[in-house]
Amino acid sequence: MAGLERVTPPAVEPLSLAEARLHLRLDDTAEDTIVAALIVAARQMAEQHLRRALITQGFRLWLDAWPLGRRALDLPRPPLAAVSAVATYDEDGDASVLDPASWLADVVAVPGRLVLRAGAATPFGARAANAIAIDYEAGYGPAATDVPEPIRRGMALLLGHLFESREAGGEGLRPLPLGVEALWAPYRVVRL
Repeated sequence: MAGLERVTPPAVEPLSLAEARLHLRLDDTAEDTIVAALIVAARQMAEQHLRRALITQGFRLWLDAWPLGRRALDLPRPPLAAVSAVATYDEDGDASVLDPASWLADVVAVPGRLVLRAGAATPFGARAANAIAIDYEAGYGPAATDVPEPIRRGMALLLGHLFESREAGGEGLRPLPLGVEALWAPYRVVRL
């Protein structure tokens, strides 16, 4: 596997500034800039820890080659919403888009999968690196309320932890608080 690229960021955050202010018990807007930045940091930490996309985002998975002997390929950052395109690249960098009738997106599996249909040829790109690109969308949905509430509550707890530790500079910043771990545990994608 070559790499995963985020091509479309989330349009909103799972926690609004108003929700964050309420959780932090802030009455004024004096620290809104830092709170907004910490909301983004909390989402990024949640996505990294859970190995999931929370709000719908666009991704491109680059492969050097299709895995040998496999008809299905797991797509990182579930839940998978849709696969929009699969392309192969020749040595000159010219793309050829695969016929969508040759593959299907398994949005039920976790993580979601790109499955080659029976009789479909295995995708092959002639380029030595990044020969195959798979474009897809993943996330619970476009709205903050689409994200499961335990994940959002864990983000709020993490936000409070980050807000209180913002001057620590790394020395005083503890690992994820136990409450966050407990809320997020059922949603974490575990690698086998």
